[in-house]
Amino acid sequence: MNLIKKIIILLTLFLATSLSIFAQSNGSVKGTIIDSENGEPVFGATIVVRSEKKFAKTDFDGKYTLDLPPGTYQVEYQMYGYGPQNRTIVVAAGKASQMNVTFGAQVLQTVEVKDRALNESDAALLQLQKKSATVSDSIGAESIKKSPDSSANEIVKRVTGITLIGGKYVFVRGLGERYSSTYLNDAYIPSTEPDKRVVPLDLFPASLIKNIRIIKTFVPEESAEFSGGLVKIETKEYPDEFTMKVGLGIGYNSNTTRNKWQTFNGGDFFGRPTANQELPSIVKSVPEYLPFEPGSRFGGINPSLISLGATTFPSTWTPDTTKAPYDKNFNFTVGNTFKLTESGQRLGVLFGTTHSVDYRFKRQKDVRYIPGNPVNLSLKDLTTVSPLQTQDADIYLEERLFGNNLNLAYEPMSGQQFFLKNFYSVSSEKSVRESVGTNNIDNFQFFSQTNDFISRQLFNSSFGGKHSINLGSIGRPHTLDWQMNYGEAKRDEPNLTQQVWRRPQTSPVTTVPTRLGNNPDGSRFYSTANDTVRSFSVAYEIPFDQWNGLKSSFKFGGSALDRFKSFTFREFGSKSNVGATTNDLYPVPGELVYNPLEFLRTNSTGLANRTFSERQVEPNAYDAYQKLHSYFSQIDIPLFSKFRFIGGARYEDSYQKVKTFVLKEQFDVRKPGYGCETGSEGERILLVKNNICAADNNGVGEIRTKDVLPSANFVYEFLKDQNLRFGYTQTLTRPDFREMSPFAFTPYFGGDRIRGNPNLQRTYIHNFDFRYEYFMGGANYAAVGVFHKDLSNPIELIGQPVAGQISPFFTYANASRATIRGVELDFRREFFDRFRFETNVFFIKSLVNVMTWEQFTIGKAGILDPIDRSFSYDPTNIRRPLQGQSDFVANLKFDVYLNKLKTTTIGLYYNYFGDRIFVVGANGTPDAYERGVGLTDIVFSHKIDEKLDFKFAAKNVTDQRFKIYVKDELLNEEKLFRSYREGVSFSMSAGYKF
Repeated sequence: MNLIKKIIILLTLFLATSLSIFAQSNGSVKGTIIDSENGEPVFGATIVVRSEKKFAKTDFDGKYTLDLPPGTYQVEYQMYGYGPQNRTIVVAAGKASQMNVTFGAQVLQTVEVKDRALNESDAALLQLQKKSATVSDSIGAESIKKSPDSSANEIVKRVTGITLIGGKYVFVRGLGERYSSTYLNDAYIPSTEPDKRVVPLDLFPASLIKNIRIIKTFVPEESAEFSGGLVKIETKEYPDEFTMKVGLGIGYNSNTTRNKWQTFNGGDFFGRPTANQELPSIVKSVPEYLPFEPGSRFGGINPSLISLGATTFPSTWTPDTTKAPYDKNFNFTVGNTFKLTESGQRLGVLFGTTHSVDYRFKRQKDVRYIPGNPVNLSLKDLTTVSPLQTQDADIYLEERLFGNNLNLAYEPMSGQQFFLKNFYSVSSEKSVRESVGTNNIDNFQFFSQTNDFISRQLFNSSFGGKHSINLGSIGRPHTLDWQMNYGEAKRDEPNLTQQVWRRPQTSPVTTVPTRLGNNPDGSRFYSTANDTVRSFSVAYEIPFDQWNGLKSSFKFGGSALDRFKSFTFREFGSKSNVGATTNDLYPVPGELVYNPLEFLRTNSTGLANRTFSERQVEPNAYDAYQKLHSYFSQIDIPLFSKFRFIGGARYEDSYQKVKTFVLKEQFDVRKPGYGCETGSEGERILLVKNNICAADNNGVGEIRTKDVLPSANFVYEFLKDQNLRFGYTQTLTRPDFREMSPFAFTPYFGGDRIRGNPNLQRTYIHNFDFRYEYFMGGANYAAVGVFHKDLSNPIELIGQPVAGQISPFFTYANASRATIRGVELDFRREFFDRFRFETNVFFIKSLVNVMTWEQFTIGKAGILDPIDRSFSYDPTNIRRPLQGQSDFVANLKFDVYLNKLKTTTIGLYYNYFGDRIFVVGANGTPDAYERGVGLTDIVFSHKIDEKLDFKFAAKNVTDQRFKIYVKDELLNEEKLFRSYREGVSFSMSAGYKF
């Protein structure tokens, strides 16, 4: 309630202020001044009205505002180094007259800029791209609003060279999500995922996003830890004048809505865990290093306390059956700029919030395989595969998204600006998975049910400033930028419950399945992950004139980052002390089988009917730390008119350490918290074989690197509005914490298990880029680009089937080398003032040399020790495409304007990605490929006036089937690995601007 009261007070203040502004009889003139040479806003320009003896100066955005009585005025625009300009402006009472000026142009022109030049429109972003030092692509709020997309993950797939994996992880130029970094408001943000380095983009609601830019070439002022691209998300900023918007929407999915729905009580309205999902207080009162299991007369926890604790866990195991509701969404934004003094002191405020909930059902089929070969697995053409396990699963998924941003900007005087940008988001997934499958190792059919709730929370706060420093000269002032950032990401997965029944494969269908009776049947799983980032950055820019008087700048600075991440999971289960009973028959629910009284009732032997205990066998926790200090220097100088060089170098000093352990052994002095320091690979192998060092380095991954990364970018405007770009850069990517942590877990029976590798090394990349760009005015644009990347030690996820288990293992490993070559095409054009056509496509070829043929042959012959890092796994193919990379990706957008004002539009959106490796095979198992698919969306939008608009969207209208397959070489046929459909989704939304 306190929060609601504060919002009401804030809204009242905004409304009162705006009414007082409109009540004034004065009008105003405002606008933006930009430099024609570099497209940058001109700071410190003077705007003078001599007849009124009034003046104003532009801010860092090149913006100015000057209040004047109604009338006609001669306005002068002045700035050192530029020719003065004059305008005649008519000011009306209570209205703002817009006047934008371009300095340095031979022919004076006016550039139309709306709403503080917030870089939200397609035209504004193209102008930013035109003058950018890097090869980049972007999408702004204008296009986002027209699209059917509801969050950043859906938005970015429409940018040239971008594909998505898992619906939320971005691939840039064919490189996996681990090769890209995500920044929010120019700050590195932590990840909510315990097993990925990238931030899931579904955390960012579309209604709060100002723009998303994909930086594809490296410049020294940016982080060097990317190779595919740097994803920069910017949230909306305060408007020039009072604005308040509200939006509502409803959605329907053909697979789901009003059909059978399975769910359970978990998560609150916003998607956060509720108190009844947390570990019981009696369990939390016991230290984590002491497993919650019955002790003995020699020590441990009193068995009666364990039995009592077992009764305090939630007793719900069976989901509720109902009908699936409609999707719903809501968003609200309010903002204003308060002019505090006539001298230019002002305060800008923007608050935005959004909430949505989607319900999705899909039927998914999975098959996992083991390889076979009548001669030798090395003879690929003779390899066949046979099912290891099969699963047919019904998955009921409820997704909630709650996002908020509060941005403040304060200018105490002209040339001095402070800002505070806050973002808080909650994304949750509540799922019920009911599956039927076969275990072909133990030869039984199984029936399983899994209830899972995952809540991801991201908080990010950036406080910084931009300051003009005039050293007494009449030249352009120096600029100091600084920013402090705190980011925290949390992931909670409380009380994942599983039930499993089985019956022999050879038994008739009338045979009633019985309880599996051991892990994972009757298990509970709790996990938490916390990732914290603290960083500080500073940059100082010195403008100067090049030898021919062309404007140049030199920038230098540095940053410091500390990152801490921890992950723990705790698994609980029970065993029966009374043997098989009728309660073990399918489908007797867990509410009866695991009735709390069963842990208190005793049988004839004096034991409780069931014994409760915590399972701590494999590593179930890791702690990680990273310290990264960076320094850079960068020069931006025209070598001659229209030919610009942007380059320099960045130095990065990084230290990473990950310690993986079993909670009960975290204080065991026999298991030191450091790895084996060895002088050579031969020495390490010897120590491992003599049980002095562990093969996984005692669960410790440690990397210290110091790198100098050069960058050279050239931009040549050889014709008006046409650029040629060339760049050569060196970048890197480091293993993430989870990739270095050797622990594994599967979230459901028969699921895949991913295990980290503490022996990973960083990847080093040489990047070459060339692009031709033609800016045809407004939002019209054409470009052709080519690129080449050479990667040393690329990191990939590879498969490792384990004998005797139906859950395949996957791990991370360094290949030897990889190369990527690609062509990108982008075209956007409006025709006949009625149609708009946009398309972007890219073609990519990649080649990964996993290891040399000599290494592979030696390893197969048994000459090379399998412990040797150069043969850390047994690849099925030593040369193949890069994992996750599609040879061809295309986006198409076609808009038809149904009226001259372009307020009613029908849009067709199409996104296609080609075949790509889903997971890399090992030990003879073939690579699994995801079949390429094309998704078609249709959007109808109608704007009634400046206040009210409607949108109707249909997504995936052809209901494409997603399919992953493996190739059986011996039989020359494709065999199913996974398949599912997502259904057709329809949505209607309306927005109103007050």
